[in-house]
Amino acid sequence: MEEQEDLVKPLPSDVLAVILHRLAPRFLAASRCICNAWRDVVDGCGLLQTDHLPLSLAGIFINFQCLDITKFFSRPAMDRSICGNHDYFPEAAADIHSCSKVIHHCNGLLLVAVD
Repeated sequence: MEEQEDLVKPLPSDVLAVILHRLAPRFLAASRCICNAWRDVVDGCGLLQTDHLPLSLAGIFINFQCLDITKFFSRPAMDRSICGNHDYFPEAAADIHSCSKVIHHCNGLLLVAVD
């Protein structure tokens, strides 16, 4: 790790900014994780503009306060689709009288409580 930082130190920050500016926004965002010097250059020069980053939403889960199981709504897509019918739940949770609730979510993972 120290060797990588030593290689970056002789490079002036304005030269590094010109090089990093040529990256696509998603790769520029990832380059912030390389080392502190790169993160400082990207942030300090304002290279990463959040309005240029790609935004995507595959769908949304909606919980109707236990009136029914949580539902998944999405647009039709030609590529991979997301299954929202909860067929991965245990059979006890598939019972019509059981109730499920999304407790928390992070990076596409759902924490679901089943009554």
